[in-house]
Amino acid sequence: MEERMIDKEELLGRGAGNAGDGEDEDVYAAYAAGEDGYDEDLVGLTPSQLEEELAHRAQLRAAAHAEAVKLRAEGEEAVRRKAYDEAAELFGQSLASEYDEEVETLFWWARTDGLSSSDVLFDREAAQEFSEAGDLAKKLVLDAFGEELRNARAVLSEEAAPLREQVRAGQEERRAPFVANRRYYRVRFAVFAVLTVLFAAGIGVSAAFLLRTPTNIPTVLMIVFGVLAAVSCGFFLFFSRKLIVASRLCAANEKLSSTEDGARLAELEDALECLGLVLGEH
Repeated sequence: MEERMIDKEELLGRGAGNAGDGEDEDVYAAYAAGEDGYDEDLVGLTPSQLEEELAHRAQLRAAAHAEAVKLRAEGEEAVRRKAYDEAAELFGQSLASEYDEEVETLFWWARTDGLSSSDVLFDREAAQEFSEAGDLAKKLVLDAFGEELRNARAVLSEEAAPLREQVRAGQEERRAPFVANRRYYRVRFAVFAVLTVLFAAGIGVSAAFLLRTPTNIPTVLMIVFGVLAAVSCGFFLFFSRKLIVASRLCAANEKLSSTEDGARLAELEDALECLGLVLGEH
């Protein structure tokens, strides 16, 4: 109570000029009643509204707690049946209702099949989730698999090191001709795009003089520009397809999965990333 009174004095000020300031009292109420410090939703409430809101929150917490306890009991029953996937799902739902360190530990115990398999820890999403788990759950899992995972990381790192150099050298070797090929088709694509537009404009200009000129020159020009536009458009479409293929080759070359060695390196890098998150050494 003394600590809360001191906080109130700090919030309201120690001068007489602050006494009875309703706005400051509202701010203090927001600090005093908020569960995690200042709660903006509580500012401006009357005492009866504040009491009603806090009672509602307490009711919600009680309902969440009851649901969490129920789900935990169901999860423990699933554990006794060795239905680990079902148990993990129930424990996860319990944690969503109300965080409990023991339930989180049971959750990871179930996800590792009763601490008998570390396979789930090589999944990126699961590894990220584990990296954010509490200390008790981490200790349980790492006590069981820590040495195994560190040995696995050493083996994977040894295999990945030469592959990195090999894959990157291959990418660098292919990059220059792929980029040159793309540039070749890009220039021709742009040239024929411009020519197609110019020839189409020529058709339009020639058509504008059809009724103004008694000779057949506009008609001849329209035919000439029409043929040139058709030919240019054909080349434009041809080079556009070639440019798309060349661009895809450049993009694929930057992806590890574009070659067999690169795909294997991608798998190794993903596994090492997961191990870094799990071991807390990322």
